[in-house]
Amino acid sequence: MSMTSSKEGKKWIQASLALTCIFLGYVVVSFLEKMAEWFLLEAKIPYFYGISQGIGVLAGLITYIMILRNPISSTFLDDVFEETLKVVWPDRNQTWKYTVLIMIGVTIMGFIFGFFDFGAVYLLSLINK
Repeated sequence: MSMTSSKEGKKWIQASLALTCIFLGYVVVSFLEKMAEWFLLEAKIPYFYGISQGIGVLAGLITYIMILRNPISSTFLDDVFEETLKVVWPDRNQTWKYTVLIMIGVTIMGFIFGFFDFGAVYLLSLINK
């Protein structure tokens, strides 16, 4: 089990939070562009694409700052990071065995559901005649 310092933990938390906020900004910009297509906002609002990108950047930045400044969320993220350090990951052989077992189980369940589906279709075809 690797031990990580609290300073390094803060770096990981801030990096993951930054990536999440960048994704949030992207989602906001995509949403505004879709709204522009639906309601023709680019024709009604001058510099719409620049404004929408600015709103996306502001949304991500404000979210990042608010989460880091909130002591409850900061404590929660620190606790989450500490718990992830305690996770024991499976080795390569265990991962391979579990993957094969899951594939076999999904295949068996697929055949079972397929059997019931064909049976239901057959019974419904008898009713429709």
